[in-house]
Amino acid sequence: MGELSKHGFAPRATGSELLMDLLDESLKVAAERDCRGLVRFLRDKYLLYARERPGSAALFNTIRSLLNYIRENGCTGVRGFVEEFRERYDKALWAASEVMAKRVVDGDVVMTNSNSVAVRRLFEILVRNKVKFSVYVLESRPGMEGLILADYLDKLGVETYLVVDSAARFFMKNVNKVVSGAEAVAVNGAVVSKAGTSLMALAASEARVRFFAIAPTLKISLETIYGELVKLPEGDWRLLMDEDTRRAMPEKYAARAPLYDVTPPNMVDGIATELGLYPPQSIPILVKTIYGTYPPQLKPLDTLFAELLGGG
Repeated sequence: MGELSKHGFAPRATGSELLMDLLDESLKVAAERDCRGLVRFLRDKYLLYARERPGSAALFNTIRSLLNYIRENGCTGVRGFVEEFRERYDKALWAASEVMAKRVVDGDVVMTNSNSVAVRRLFEILVRNKVKFSVYVLESRPGMEGLILADYLDKLGVETYLVVDSAARFFMKNVNKVVSGAEAVAVNGAVVSKAGTSLMALAASEARVRFFAIAPTLKISLETIYGELVKLPEGDWRLLMDEDTRRAMPEKYAARAPLYDVTPPNMVDGIATELGLYPPQSIPILVKTIYGTYPPQLKPLDTLFAELLGGG
């Protein structure tokens, strides 16, 4: 992998992996029985994610859920709440992947990208169910997380083809279904995912190949209901090359490395959640089903932190 780092092999943790880490760390902090300390810990994480993962809706929804619990109950029973929350999310990931697995049949050729936990679980379920399928994996620059997914598929015994991102349209004629994970789902059904996903979806739309995203409902960006846009972070040359390579580039060279993009709802055929497969136009109905009203009554995270911490 050292040689690959010269060309941008620097994979990032997935949104689901970060979420599980957040909950595990919250459990450790909660064990100290310092309620204010737990809220400060969550505030620090919130500020970190706002800088580095501003599009990861599940992280912000999780922090909001923990803050609402503390606001209503204090820290009494908070460790049990966090443990239950973690278990529910893990089950939601499996359930959403199970929903998607029902759309893949013997002989299907699937195209995907990146290294989504939900997509990995989809393939594990298909192998367990003895469905015969093959996969085209885009390399997923910057970061080239597709290499990790291709290695995972190889270990599962799945016929796998690793291809460059720019070849998605070329190989789409061989594909039956396209599947991606999601960093977030906007209220209009747009899917925020790894950079390059929208081009993969565009090629699928042109070829009349169905495009699906796997996204537990915790990934619905509630802020978009109120008009906010999902922020898309961007990296620099460090995601494309090592220091030696950069020094060999022209003096005025500037590198840009978008990390995520947005696939519009008109190119999304279905979003697989733990509650079933939904067309993007049905996301508002799904939100109302979960929260009991639309739009849901939500306090901004900054307001919740101010209430719980005051000036501290």
